[in-house]
Amino acid sequence: MVTYKPWIDKAKDDLNWTKHNIESEVYYGACFSAQQAAEKALKSFLIFHQKRLRKIHDLRALIEDCILIDQEFNQIKESAIKLISYYSESRYPDFDIFSKFTEIQAKEAFESAEKIVVFIEKKLIEKQ
Repeated sequence: MVTYKPWIDKAKDDLNWTKHNIESEVYYGACFSAQQAAEKALKSFLIFHQKRLRKIHDLRALIEDCILIDQEFNQIKESAIKLISYYSESRYPDFDIFSKFTEIQAKEAFESAEKIVVFIEKKLIEKQ
């Protein structure tokens, strides 16, 4: 049985990974790991609510699924949307040629992901 706890724990690990990427000036890596942190946090909330885990990386779809459960997720929708493009753009060399990742993007990605992870972690604690 899939449980939510490893998913939120991994989301927090991905936030740490994002910090290390920023410190190491690996900005494309920071953007990717921030997206991953948000994705895993959103999935942890859905798993907590016994929703079937879909094998998708679409933060827009995941946040909409969470909003169906709890309207307060509208508060973090903008943060999730900021991270959407970082799943593919930061991973594939073809895109890397066209997109240079900056420290500003990496820090904004971290802030967005952190907002999502903290928000969801509080929700999970409230509902335990």
